[in-house]
Amino acid sequence: MDANVFSQMIGNLGFPIACVIVMFWMWNKEREDHKAESDKWVEAIHNNTLVMEKLLERLDHEQERN
Repeated sequence: MDANVFSQMIGNLGFPIACVIVMFWMWNKEREDHKAESDKWVEAIHNNTLVMEKLLERLDHEQERN
Protein backbone atom coordinates (compact mmCIF):
# COMPACT_ATOMS: atom_id res chain seq x y z
CA MET A 1 0.00 0.00 0.00
CA ASP A 2 1.40 3.37 -0.98
CA ALA A 3 2.04 5.91 1.82
CA ASN A 4 0.29 8.60 -0.22
CA VAL A 5 -2.87 6.47 -0.42
CA PHE A 6 -2.72 5.87 3.34
CA SER A 7 -2.43 9.59 4.11
CA GLN A 8 -5.34 10.35 1.77
CA MET A 9 -7.46 7.74 3.57
CA ILE A 10 -6.69 9.34 6.94
CA GLY A 11 -7.68 12.75 5.61
CA ASN A 12 -10.88 11.51 4.00
CA LEU A 13 -12.07 8.79 6.37
CA GLY A 14 -10.43 9.44 9.69
CA PHE A 15 -7.67 7.57 11.48
CA PRO A 16 -9.68 4.68 13.05
CA ILE A 17 -11.39 3.75 9.79
CA ALA A 18 -8.11 3.99 7.88
CA CYS A 19 -6.44 1.71 10.48
CA VAL A 20 -9.21 -0.89 10.15
CA ILE A 21 -8.84 -0.87 6.37
CA VAL A 22 -5.07 -1.27 6.58
CA MET A 23 -5.39 -4.04 9.19
CA PHE A 24 -7.88 -5.88 6.96
CA TRP A 25 -5.51 -5.57 4.00
CA MET A 26 -2.60 -6.90 6.09
CA TRP A 27 -4.71 -9.78 7.44
CA ASN A 28 -5.86 -10.72 3.95
CA LYS A 29 -2.27 -10.65 2.61
CA GLU A 30 -1.06 -12.81 5.51
CA ARG A 31 -3.91 -15.28 4.91
CA GLU A 32 -2.98 -15.60 1.23
CA ASP A 33 0.69 -16.13 2.13
CA HIS A 34 -0.28 -18.79 4.69
CA LYS A 35 -2.40 -20.63 2.11
CA ALA A 36 0.53 -20.73 -0.32
CA GLU A 37 2.80 -22.00 2.45
CA SER A 38 0.27 -24.65 3.47
CA ASP A 39 -0.02 -25.85 -0.12
CA LYS A 40 3.76 -26.36 -0.22
CA TRP A 41 3.61 -28.41 3.01
CA VAL A 42 0.82 -30.59 1.59
CA GLU A 43 2.88 -31.23 -1.54
CA ALA A 44 5.96 -32.12 0.53
CA ILE A 45 3.99 -34.56 2.69
CA HIS A 46 2.47 -36.13 -0.41
CA ASN A 47 5.91 -36.59 -1.97
CA ASN A 48 7.23 -38.16 1.24
CA THR A 49 4.28 -40.54 1.27
CA LEU A 50 5.07 -41.66 -2.28
CA VAL A 51 8.70 -42.31 -1.35
CA MET A 52 7.68 -44.31 1.72
CA GLU A 53 5.32 -46.45 -0.39
CA LYS A 54 8.09 -47.19 -2.89
CA LEU A 55 10.48 -48.13 -0.08
CA LEU A 56 7.91 -50.47 1.45
CA GLU A 57 7.32 -52.14 -1.93
CA ARG A 58 11.04 -52.66 -2.39
CA LEU A 59 11.39 -54.11 1.11
CA ASP A 60 8.47 -56.48 0.45
CA HIS A 61 10.10 -57.71 -2.78
CA GLU A 62 13.41 -58.29 -1.00
CA GLN A 63 11.69 -60.24 1.78
CA GLU A 64 9.89 -62.40 -0.77
CA ARG A 65 13.23 -63.31 -2.39
CA ASN A 66 14.74 -64.44 0.93
